[in-house]
Amino acid sequence: MSIYRLCPSPSFGGETCFETWDEGFTPEECDKIIKLGESCDLDSAVVGNTTEPGVIDNIRVSKTSWIELNDDTEWIYQRLGKILRCMNGMYWKYDIHGFHEHLQYTVYDGSGTHYDWHVDNNMLTDLPPRKLSMSIQLSDPEDYDGGGLEISDGNIVEASDNRGDVIVFPSYRVHRVTPVTEGIRRSLVVWANGPAFR
Repeated sequence: MSIYRLCPSPSFGGETCFETWDEGFTPEECDKIIKLGESCDLDSAVVGNTTEPGVIDNIRVSKTSWIELNDDTEWIYQRLGKILRCMNGMYWKYDIHGFHEHLQYTVYDGSGTHYDWHVDNNMLTDLPPRKLSMSIQLSDPEDYDGGGLEISDGNIVEASDNRGDVIVFPSYRVHRVTPVTEGIRRSLVVWANGPAFR
């Protein structure tokens, strides 16, 4: 009997839905990030999985601004880069280039703000594919009700809401932010890019 070998299939991190880096940022650092995010123009968040990204309220209601890399923000990028290298090395071992997009500061302010089930797909851009998503909890969980980050691998699991925690998960994982019923939830999101899965 002959064997016709194929290239190994990619591992899609099925062994773990997401992982948490506890206390990646101190409360004081979270306050600094919030101040940076609030100093930028906050716009209604768009849904970008179409050829014409736009505001689609039944899918996403929140405000976002973009924190660019500069002398005042480099410490955030460096911290996230260190956490990403460690987490990727421990759990996924994906081929990662780095961050090809600015940091997305997101505010869920008031009842009904949410982001329904989605994946962090950037297939309609010229950027390398998003491979790992990072979500940083900036708010104290006592500051709002609802607003849970849920990630699914067939089972729905709610991620940590501890202030300063960094949640990392494959960008193809379906996830959502449940509706905020009261208060304000703030977070920071960034995606690690690399060559296409093969």
